[in-house]
Amino acid sequence: MEKIRKVDHSGLKTGQGLTIILLIAAFVLNSWLLVAFVALAQFLGALDVSFAPYRLFYKHIVKPSGLIKPNVQMDNPEPHRFAMLVGAVFNGAATLALLAGQPIVAWVLVGIVVVLANLNFWLNFCAGCWMYYLFNRLGVPGFTQAKLS
Repeated sequence: MEKIRKVDHSGLKTGQGLTIILLIAAFVLNSWLLVAFVALAQFLGALDVSFAPYRLFYKHIVKPSGLIKPNVQMDNPEPHRFAMLVGAVFNGAATLALLAGQPIVAWVLVGIVVVLANLNFWLNFCAGCWMYYLFNRLGVPGFTQAKLS
């Protein structure tokens, strides 16, 4: 079993909140560019790069403001990164659908991401994390972290 690391859940909540706000704004403004930005932000978060937009926003704006305190918990970061990757895939596909003149397909994909981000933000149910741990239990290669007891 690999070492369990700490994850700041306030950082995750910041990303979920930004995803919800930006995707609703994208729908209202009918903006493929905002959907593409969210897809990129989620993809970079999934890659765990230091310049991921949501990470930078949390680190340089939210955290220093003191309005939201860090909520560091013992947790595996991989399931959360997988969840961000799933969101990035949906939003990337939505961006392509918007550019291809398929708005119904696009907004349904965006709506799925908004619903799942809300489930995670408000109810702490991470569908991507649930999928990750299911794949781990099924022995799917690459899904190495087991759910904490």
